[in-house]
Amino acid sequence: MRRTLLLSLISIFFYEGILHYVYRLPATVVDEDAARAKRKLLSLNTVQWQNCLDQMYEPCHTTALVTFDSANGGPVTGPEQMSCDFETSCCWQNNKPPLDKLEWSSLEGTADPEIFNRAFGTPNIPSGRFLAIASGATDSSDEAQFHSCSIACTEEPVRVSLRHWTTDGVKLQVCTREAFFDNPENAPLLNCQELPRTSSPGPTTVELSPGEFFDVVIVAYNFVSNLGAAAVDDIRVDFVPCTPTEEPGIVETPAEPVPSPAGGECEAFVCGFEGRMCAYQDLANSGLATTSWEIVQGRFRNPLTGLNNAPSGSYYIATYLLPNQRSVLRSTGDLAEERVIKFQYYKATQGIQLVVCCGPNSDICGFKTPIDVEVGDRVWKVGYVVCPAGPNQITFTAINNGANQGAVGLDDVGVYRMTGAPQDATESVC
Repeated sequence: MRRTLLLSLISIFFYEGILHYVYRLPATVVDEDAARAKRKLLSLNTVQWQNCLDQMYEPCHTTALVTFDSANGGPVTGPEQMSCDFETSCCWQNNKPPLDKLEWSSLEGTADPEIFNRAFGTPNIPSGRFLAIASGATDSSDEAQFHSCSIACTEEPVRVSLRHWTTDGVKLQVCTREAFFDNPENAPLLNCQELPRTSSPGPTTVELSPGEFFDVVIVAYNFVSNLGAAAVDDIRVDFVPCTPTEEPGIVETPAEPVPSPAGGECEAFVCGFEGRMCAYQDLANSGLATTSWEIVQGRFRNPLTGLNNAPSGSYYIATYLLPNQRSVLRSTGDLAEERVIKFQYYKATQGIQLVVCCGPNSDICGFKTPIDVEVGDRVWKVGYVVCPAGPNQITFTAINNGANQGAVGLDDVGVYRMTGAPQDATESVC
């Protein structure tokens, strides 16, 4: 009944629509569910819902439109196998419970332009068959996941392009997940990137980190309003296959330590992390943090959720956070004047946040990364915080309050004079 009811909700937004189930069901099941859903919806006594039912059940067919190309879901040998316009079978499929609680379905029909624009905020409507999901109010964490066949290996970023539509409040993400996981329900979504509603209908392109044996997953969630919906079409995945190679490990010690800069504030706060943490302390064993920062050269951890290299020099520091973990890096010293502390950081996992604070009690937190991840976030960026003259504790805290796991990188911490707008500070003290 739930599947049929959800399909009824979707068709509110479309006129002359034809709905197709993704999963193959016996006709008797469809008929019984349809009858129960129709009785329930008739009780709402609205013309719109009645029209929805009239247009839905006369042409309804149970077809497995979207299927895998093999029993185990891949791995695919090239990007052309990952494209999907929903006109024919392709290498994508709904997840099964408990991985998600809602299901995508394919939809074909002509949209009512006025209703569609009012619901989705754009007059640009899908054409032909496309993927859709709708739900009444449910928990914000209830998801509809649609995943690809697995990619065996790629050393370069994977580019995923798709057209997308959402009603107000509903969110869409493109993520990755380890393929062939022993317990699929425990396989976390990784490297998630939000598709902004403002970029609808696109196509919008996101870049996912390279890796080995992973699926691409499209996730719709946050169906908290009385009626929410999302639609997807024209998925394109571009990647360069590779031969898997062994990843380099974490470098524990440098060949030749780099001396600290001279001067009190320089010695206390400046660090390029070229094989050492300078005056910074990792607070993993202090009770203020649950995991540590590490000195890294080259790639750090899983390429899906880690980092590939330093923004400058050979070394950087990084931490890898599971859900509900935090890492804290701290240094204490005096600043001769009000200063701008600038640094390079890398954070591209949904739910993870980097917070930078200073002041005598480290309570001036002038820098916080967004919890959400947007298109283009998978690069090193420059951040800054303005700190007062006198005693300062500067802390870099990486926090994971989300359901995903991932890395945070930090490099090139410098002290700059306040000569204008802090983000434009270029005169180094050291």
